[in-house]
Amino acid sequence: MNYLCCASCHQRDFVLISNKATEDDDGEEIVTYDHVCKNCDHVVARHEYTFSVVDEYQEYTMLCMLCGKAEDSISVLPDDPRQSAPLF
Repeated sequence: MNYLCCASCHQRDFVLISNKATEDDDGEEIVTYDHVCKNCDHVVARHEYTFSVVDEYQEYTMLCMLCGKAEDSISVLPDDPRQSAPLF
């Protein structure tokens, strides 16, 4: 995390999660919530997380000014075909 202090009250403390919402949009799950200052309820950042299944792969994305940006993809099969070594 890149968090020096709250821009409103200038306290450095835990950030809480509020206004959490989940929606399902055509097979894609989207979770959003706010990171808020524990002391003054100032919204520090808005967090968005998505999950979907595309062509036998679970796709995850996360975007937040506080937490950063991330993507991941994993096969729904027991052995990920992208990870298998060539035989020859």
